[in-house]
Amino acid sequence: MVFHQILDPRLGCASYLVGCPESGELLVVDPLEAVGVNEYVLRAADLGLQVTQIVDTHLHADHVSVGRELATATGAIYMLHKDAAVTYPFVPVGDGDEISIGRNRVRVLHTPGHTDESISLLVFDGSRSLDLPWMILSGDSLFVGDVARPDLAVDELSDEDIQGRLGRLRQSVEKLAAYPEFVELYPGHYGVSACGGAGMSAKASSTIGFEQRFNAALQTQTGTGFAEFVRIGMKPLPDRYQEIKRHNMGLD
Repeated sequence: MVFHQILDPRLGCASYLVGCPESGELLVVDPLEAVGVNEYVLRAADLGLQVTQIVDTHLHADHVSVGRELATATGAIYMLHKDAAVTYPFVPVGDGDEISIGRNRVRVLHTPGHTDESISLLVFDGSRSLDLPWMILSGDSLFVGDVARPDLAVDELSDEDIQGRLGRLRQSVEKLAAYPEFVELYPGHYGVSACGGAGMSAKASSTIGFEQRFNAALQTQTGTGFAEFVRIGMKPLPDRYQEIKRHNMGLD
């Protein structure tokens, strides 16, 4: 398997490449405008691969996705969770669906909370084991040292809406934390990102086992405690987040 993490330190965003050198296929996860369409195409070519599939783990509010533009430039399939409220066509995926990348496979995990359509990706390396996962690309759900915030939406959310999102977020991170300790964790954000809280680490990867032991959000015993942890730790809202989200939804 080919695996690369691409980081944008300015916004604390992460993008991922998952490929198969035998089939020449490459999946791009959460492509960033700061990286650019041409750079993804060039990186694929340098690896001897072609971008065949693209997925955004959710509709981002802190940065512009170039998923649609990259799909147009390469002829790749562009995927979102089936509940994504957008104005443009995409290939819908849901919980338990699998994406094949040559010998490798990626299982979609619906992990709502940050947004209703948020997903994580469970990655299996066919050269090692198709029974045991290697890593989770956790999008905006479980971070290193923290969890996602529930309040980034185009329209203002009520306290009831936020409380509902917090409940779903808690279920989602518990779902991810139930995987074996050896599974590596690669989140969609790190460090300075406003999508997580004050506990978010500057480190851009971890393991499920380390987060089980040291992520404070996973140590809370009640839903009320979890909600309070998230609320207390929330950072200021990202700049222009409603405008950015509207663009990623195709509403501008």
